[in-house]
Amino acid sequence: MKLDLTNFKKISPEKQRTVINAGFQCFGRNGYKKTSVSDIAEAAGIAKASLFQYFGTKQDMYLFLYDFANKEVTARTPEGTEDYFECAEMYIKSLAELSEDYPNLFDFLVTITQRKDVSEVEGLLETADECCRYNADTIYSKVDWSRFKDGFDKETVHNLFNWFSTGCIAQFSQTMESKQVFSEMLRYLKLFKEVTYKAEKI
Repeated sequence: MKLDLTNFKKISPEKQRTVINAGFQCFGRNGYKKTSVSDIAEAAGIAKASLFQYFGTKQDMYLFLYDFANKEVTARTPEGTEDYFECAEMYIKSLAELSEDYPNLFDFLVTITQRKDVSEVEGLLETADECCRYNADTIYSKVDWSRFKDGFDKETVHNLFNWFSTGCIAQFSQTMESKQVFSEMLRYLKLFKEVTYKAEKI
């Protein structure tokens, strides 16, 4: 993705973070179609014209935010171990750390994961899938899949984890502090292990 961010990079890091968080907040809560540039500008406390100067169009800002979010998640994705659940716990904790700086980032990513009204953003869903695969391949590359009970193959485990983790964010992020949301994710992860791992591997 190539965007001209010259004007955006001229503003202070603090102001950049304010604009980014405003974008995550508005797109995350209202989706792409229902969010206007005016909404984001108001949330960021800046003029609408400034956002056009920074990003050009609403779509370009959306693509920038996705690219930014993915790079931040990727940078915090650790190299994993043979134990799937150690890897998953490390991943959840890295997300929790990131949410301290960007509290609405995961609401934004959940809308993409759930395919909510972003199909008109050209190439986004394909890019999102590629990024998810890359992060999964990084952290789970050493996992010993033989520890799982019969029927829980790699794809099934990934799907189940994604469903309950994004579900926790979608369900609880509006009513809980981010630390509580990630605590819930870890609680579900423990239950997931008890159900899917062979008894001798728990």
